[in-house]
Amino acid sequence: MTGDLVDGRRVLGFGHADGPVSWADGTGTGGAGRSGAGGGGGDSGDRLLLDGDERASGPPARSADPDHHPALERTGPPPYRQIDTGNVHHADALAPGLVAAFEGLLYGPDAPGYLGALLDRLDAEGHGVWLVGGVPRDLVAGAAAGAAGGPATEGGTHDLDTTGTAPAGVFRTVTDEVLALDGASAELPRLFSPRSLVCSVLAVRRGRRTLDYRGLGLTGMPYPATGTDLLQDARQRDLTVNTLLYDPVRRLVLDPLGWALADLGHGSGAAPPPLRIALPESPTRPDVCAELLLRAAKFLIRWEARPGLDTAALRSWAAGLPADLAVRLDGGPEGWSRLAELWKAWVPGGPTAAQAKSLREYGPAMSGLLDRLGARERSDVREEPGVRERSDVREEPHVRERSDVRERPDVRERSGARGRSGVPERSGGSFGSGPADEGGA
Repeated sequence: MTGDLVDGRRVLGFGHADGPVSWADGTGTGGAGRSGAGGGGGDSGDRLLLDGDERASGPPARSADPDHHPALERTGPPPYRQIDTGNVHHADALAPGLVAAFEGLLYGPDAPGYLGALLDRLDAEGHGVWLVGGVPRDLVAGAAAGAAGGPATEGGTHDLDTTGTAPAGVFRTVTDEVLALDGASAELPRLFSPRSLVCSVLAVRRGRRTLDYRGLGLTGMPYPATGTDLLQDARQRDLTVNTLLYDPVRRLVLDPLGWALADLGHGSGAAPPPLRIALPESPTRPDVCAELLLRAAKFLIRWEARPGLDTAALRSWAAGLPADLAVRLDGGPEGWSRLAELWKAWVPGGPTAAQAKSLREYGPAMSGLLDRLGARERSDVREEPGVRERSDVREEPHVRERSDVRERPDVRERSGARGRSGVPERSGGSFGSGPADEGGA
């Protein structure tokens, strides 16, 4: 748990690396460890991060298994004690039918069959897991709008984006064990990205939803890492409306910063409710600013026809960015390749001429990014073998949705938990199991 102490050093979170690990006293390496409650055994790849490790070039060879740290002190607050209780709501208290809408996506005929068992297992072992991103945003927005027939997601969401307190290796181990027990899901393809720590379980049938998981965001690290701090995670997401979380075990909607529901127009009484586009915090790194600006552009295009769209906060932030933002990216670790790939994925085919003109009104930083991306696209077209330079390439060219971009180095209902409406006291786990009121993991 972020905030726990090991030999007097504060726990930051978890990294991931291959190879043997060292125990706390330095007398052993490897070991099977345990998958439960943050036990990152020798073969899980999870590495415990402590104060000072942010100055290293990579995760230390330190076991994330709590059994290997006898001096561990449970001083870190569990997730539901990190945020104001007024920012935790039972879903149906926000809008009747909201629980049913979530469960239709999570457990309906198109949902992964293994999902309920996986959520049960993670919860039983002390890990918190929440639905994040577009699904909670769109369902709550639909509820705020009083959508006919109940809340719904826009366009039919197929991917389930989740976050939680389990480090990547533990999540992979638990998922493999759950899938192995489910004959229908045992052969589903699994992917893991060491560069982003995203764990994915893919679908093989058209229309079935895939599952993506990444631990709660941990800022200030020069290498991929995750933590267990809900507030820190929310502050590094792209827009305030994307900071909502949904706990499928307890049917709770979490608004860690206390801004997302208001920015989605919940409780405004307006028809349609307003939708405010704003950032949780203002980053300083040029690469993060550029990616956030392009992410915002994606949503501006997506919601361009939505009545009541409030862009004042976004305009103010974008206008204050350095006019030479595009130039400042030239020395970045990945340069423009990643931004160009994201932009093409987020806005396939590029913005229309009218959309590009509207985006340029957000200031010189946005214009500079569009100019550079356009020049890059034209260059790519010219360099394709056997392809003549096209005359119809847009000057403002044309980013899969991950909403936790800040500080990245490379830039369901359970039968035993149904009906609980109170805020749980358990920790949500991620470093070790323990009594619910004593920090857990």
